[in-house]
Amino acid sequence: MKILLVDDEKTEREGIRFLIDKFKLPLTVAEAFNGKAAFDYIKKNNDIDILLTDVKMPFMDGLELAKRVNEFNPAIVIIIFSAYGEFDYAKKACEANAVNYLLKPIELDEFKQVMDRVMNICRERKQQSDQRESLRNSDKKLWLYRLLNSRDALSEISQTLSEQYGIHLENKPMRFVSIETRDNYFEQKEEEFEEILRKNLKGSFEAINLYPNLSYILLYGNESTDEEVVEASMRKVYSRLTEDRSEMFSIIVGTRFNGMKGFREKLKELEDTIKDTFSYFSGIIYISKTNLKDTGALEEQLQIKDSVMRSIRDKNMAAVKEQMLVYLKRLEAGKSSSAFFAKYLMLDMVKAIYQVYGTYNETLIMETANRIMNSNDLKKVAEVLSGILDEMILSEGENLPDMSQTVAQIKRVVKNEYMNDIGLEDIADRVCLTPSYVSFIFKKETGSNLVKYLTDYRMKKAKELLESSKMKIVDVGKACGYQNQSYFNKLFKQYYRVTPRQFREQL
Repeated sequence: MKILLVDDEKTEREGIRFLIDKFKLPLTVAEAFNGKAAFDYIKKNNDIDILLTDVKMPFMDGLELAKRVNEFNPAIVIIIFSAYGEFDYAKKACEANAVNYLLKPIELDEFKQVMDRVMNICRERKQQSDQRESLRNSDKKLWLYRLLNSRDALSEISQTLSEQYGIHLENKPMRFVSIETRDNYFEQKEEEFEEILRKNLKGSFEAINLYPNLSYILLYGNESTDEEVVEASMRKVYSRLTEDRSEMFSIIVGTRFNGMKGFREKLKELEDTIKDTFSYFSGIIYISKTNLKDTGALEEQLQIKDSVMRSIRDKNMAAVKEQMLVYLKRLEAGKSSSAFFAKYLMLDMVKAIYQVYGTYNETLIMETANRIMNSNDLKKVAEVLSGILDEMILSEGENLPDMSQTVAQIKRVVKNEYMNDIGLEDIADRVCLTPSYVSFIFKKETGSNLVKYLTDYRMKKAKELLESSKMKIVDVGKACGYQNQSYFNKLFKQYYRVTPRQFREQL
């Protein structure tokens, strides 16, 4: 905590400093020699917790200072410091919300008692302020969540965000960014993630954690959405997120748009790109650089991908090789600028090939990804693919598990173990497959993200338990796999717009 000592006598200020050091009080000390200088200091510095001021001073006395400080920032705790003969005069400080007094000459025990009491008041106020800020932040995130998911009029939600939280979106340039992980990163490291964003993103932004493994970032304002600024910022964010190599992050950067008019269209553009991109790649995709219009309709891209995937499942590598190389030659002949997108498309297929032949592992796929992504042109990509396919043609890998049966098994695991602390890797262990492949086949067959499916299932069960049982809310959360009660409450509110307690009260 920080205390501001105000007295026109230097020896008095030095005496207070001596006592603070003597009692080893956890205080940083600032000084001012009169009331006017003190008030100017407080207006320029927002870190003062305690004001200890003498009464009689030139330019502005202590009572006037206390009154102005209380009006300017009532969170500052005020101590009036006066001689015995001025005590009746000092009682007027009650009008200025001064909570404590110290008489000159100071008695050591009294000083220690007053300072301990004042510091406790500061701690209590700080705790209350943090609680209010936490509630306000939770409500803000709920409104942001509704902005992405609600069918309500966007203008009404936008107006609330503007009036209550200072998030002004109307007529502002905006851009969406999605960040996806394999595990529940945003549940476990929410504060760490937000700190990374604050340090590496320029301008205005809001993070909306939709699921434990998926977060959307809304960039808004000229500085935030500028193409060069966004690219530089995303490189920094990605580098910071992956510096310890313990997690894979998939970042997709949407195209720029202006105001709420194009909001839903650009949100759908991002969601469609996420669906069309292989699960859990590690890197950054810029939608503006895929240039799908130059290479044919998105539907054609998906048809090519589906055709290759069918050949992969049949282990017909000769057909796969022919289809993939024909596709690359078509892109090259058309002098298309979409090689960036094509590389990701090829890598998705290569991952499936590795899985079919039982040779899939994280190290191998990362090495292959680097070879493909570092290729300067499509010919180099074709060379990498040809080498991999030639190896697979000679391989005698095991048959690919039946997808429908595997997905049914995954759903049984969720049904039987949703109440436990399980995630993607745990589910993959139960069905004896890698996490990446489990995610791939589940999304391929159901169109849904597996972590989202698990979260949806748990929320449905939580709702049923609240309706049909008298279990304590904390026990309902645990019964649905959430040991963290605060996170369970927040997630439930995102789904149903009310807390578990409010939901039960409405029954």
